[in-house]
Amino acid sequence: MIGSPTALADTELETALAAAASKNGLYIPSGALWGGEDIRKMSERGTLKGLTVTMRKHPDSFKLNGDLKLKNEQVASEAVELYHGPVRQLCPLAPNNVNTMAAAAVAASNLGFDKTLGRLVSDPTIPNWHFVEVEVEGPEGPGGHKFSVRTVRSNPAAAGAVTGSA
Repeated sequence: MIGSPTALADTELETALAAAASKNGLYIPSGALWGGEDIRKMSERGTLKGLTVTMRKHPDSFKLNGDLKLKNEQVASEAVELYHGPVRQLCPLAPNNVNTMAAAAVAASNLGFDKTLGRLVSDPTIPNWHFVEVEVEGPEGPGGHKFSVRTVRSNPAAAGAVTGSA
């Protein structure tokens, strides 16, 4: 069992644990990820084409490093997007906040940490909530329309809490 899926953003550790897991198995907690089994099934079938996980929290609920920490400290009265890009680069900057994104990257094995996208939004107007939005893109169907699913988990959270209460 791995305690924090963000550790898998380290390529060497990810490779070593994947090799060990092929013989012994590995439990990876899902965090606040909603729909992880569906993401995994689509990935295994090759129908998962895109995945973005957005976490929206009060600035006090983020425990960040580097430039993200500085950017978050500047948030005043309006929501600010702190990051939008590959989950692999985000994990070392927000290891306490993005386990859900890392779990999504593991479930989306065909996309992995480099093609699963993460967004962090620091929003001072929501002191008692954490929102986790998962956007899945699938194959193109008849008429050029794409399959898509969007879920939003609204989790009550104490002001300044890293994780929600549910």
